[in-house]
Amino acid sequence: MILRASTGYPIRLAAILAVGLLVRLAALAAIPTRPVSDFYGYFVVAKNLVARGRFATGDGVLDARRSPAYPALLSVALRAAPESRALAAAKAANLALFLAAGLAGAALARRLGGDRAGLWTAAVLSLLPRSILMSDLLAAENLLAPLLLAYLLLCARSWTGPPSAGRAAALGLLAGLLCLTRAVLYFAPAVWLAGALAGRLGWRRVVRELAVMLVVAHAVLLPWALRNARTFGRFTPFNLSGGVGLFLANNPGATGQWYAWAEDLERLHPGVIARGDAAVDDAAREEAWRWIRAHPGDAIRAYAGRLAIVLEDDAFAAEFAIYARGIPFHHTTLAVLDAPGPFEGHRRLVQAVLRASGVLLALLGAGGWIVLVRRARGGSQGDRALATGLLAAALLVPLVSAGMAVNGRYRWAAEDVLAPLAGLCLARPWRDEA
Repeated sequence: MILRASTGYPIRLAAILAVGLLVRLAALAAIPTRPVSDFYGYFVVAKNLVARGRFATGDGVLDARRSPAYPALLSVALRAAPESRALAAAKAANLALFLAAGLAGAALARRLGGDRAGLWTAAVLSLLPRSILMSDLLAAENLLAPLLLAYLLLCARSWTGPPSAGRAAALGLLAGLLCLTRAVLYFAPAVWLAGALAGRLGWRRVVRELAVMLVVAHAVLLPWALRNARTFGRFTPFNLSGGVGLFLANNPGATGQWYAWAEDLERLHPGVIARGDAAVDDAAREEAWRWIRAHPGDAIRAYAGRLAIVLEDDAFAAEFAIYARGIPFHHTTLAVLDAPGPFEGHRRLVQAVLRASGVLLALLGAGGWIVLVRRARGGSQGDRALATGLLAAALLVPLVSAGMAVNGRYRWAAEDVLAPLAGLCLARPWRDEA
């Protein structure tokens, strides 16, 4: 469905996104979160890119454990601010990324169901509690959201429009950037393929456009792969922590989430930690696959348990924005806030709000998906492609990530995909059909 925007649509969209921006500014003022753990790692790499032009950790060691796109973007923001305001500049970048996600999500939803769907989607993304807290977190998902929604917007145009080599190239560019943001999105072209096959675009067109997409995507990934080959002896477009993530989830002591794993791996491979990230990643992957082959039943049950963690862990954003204490940092520990904030005594309420909003988003997203399925049953191949492709996009990150250690962060991308579907549901298109 392609509908023209009404005269007042841009103004109303801008007003909704402005409200979202003001809410996030208030959250940043009330909750001055200090980055810890992976979020601190992104910040340090970004600062090293500015100061030394090196993708390196705090001690100057070249880094391969993080995908490069988000810290590279943060480094652009850091260049525009004095060093004393570096953290504020990084969070300002998050605000800009929210606006980009809001625009892309609204454009996608408007293509699904018109102006009302676009405006409702902007409202969902503006006021979703998890999304608000993300402005305080230096998380790669801040960049992932606008990239993924823009990718799906182009997918929707491809599934419902004429062939276009230029559009396929743009999809390849976004697919490469998605992979450089979160390695699991290497499989983003499979989302387009699922929709294209469901929409019966024709095998010649599918093969031709998929080939263009893959060539462009791998051209985008090539510089990072070459850098890893020169620096670490590994020609790969991914980071060097995938094997560790697999080992964390697949060994006799695995819990499904992160734990202090180095001692276990060192016991299995004495001296491996000292040999660097590439050797550690290789050894971790080897041990993980050894355990999976020896315990296939346990591996399947553990995988199902990790999917449950992704679905049930509503509080991850709040923990690292408000409540986390005792986070290891060099030879000491850190808290994410220097002093108790306004939500300190309301942990259960915050968790309840995150849970309720997540469940509501899932229900509304399912409702929007049902709208597409109903339209597809009327014979619309475009709606069949949209329903299939968006479902594949929502499932991709949780299903692939569950092979490794997980937390609630691995469902954020799925929630971003659900937002336009929720907007479609809230627009109540069935009333127009009555």
